[in-house]
Amino acid sequence: MASLILASSSQYRKMLLANIGIYVDTHSPDIDETPFANESPTELSFRLAQQKAHKVAADIGKLDNVEAGAIIIGSDQVALVQTDTGPQLLGKPGTSENAVKQLMACQGKQVAFYTALCLHQPSTNKTITQVDETRVFFRHNSEAAIRAYVEKEQPLDCAGSFKSEGLGVLLFDKIESRDPNSLIGLPIMLLNELLGAHFNVDLLAMAAQ
Repeated sequence: MASLILASSSQYRKMLLANIGIYVDTHSPDIDETPFANESPTELSFRLAQQKAHKVAADIGKLDNVEAGAIIIGSDQVALVQTDTGPQLLGKPGTSENAVKQLMACQGKQVAFYTALCLHQPSTNKTITQVDETRVFFRHNSEAAIRAYVEKEQPLDCAGSFKSEGLGVLLFDKIESRDPNSLIGLPIMLLNELLGAHFNVDLLAMAAQ
């Protein structure tokens, strides 16, 4: 069975795979994630997931210890909220103040998260990419409550400034999603589907070994 390589430095994506018993090597892709002019969130996440997978493929192609037939997993997430001044992309805040600003902009609003998944097999040059969409409906919270949340959970490396697997879930009224893992960073159900349909890889069998 083909080995899997995660094209990401995200501890959350690696954790999601570990949670189902899949332990992978990770390689951090160094790419420019600046959106193109007039690029939609779906197009942006799709492009970046593919770029990450192909960049890591090029990098590991220089190594001698990579298993033939290995499949590289690239993923990218883009969040979009409609504000009074127009659509706003939500990236990783980096600072507490930016996190507070992002969350305040989301209060009482619906936020769309587009999580792209790219599977690339260098030995066959096969690439499969799809985008999974999740919609988050935010409650109305006071700025004091938002600041307390950010101070408590420190979601500074999370797109949208929250951790839905933790205290952040209390910021929402509801979530509409095929797979709650997508919001954390990796659509596991879609991964299982695409691996089986296009690469004859069974994640359940792999995890149960």
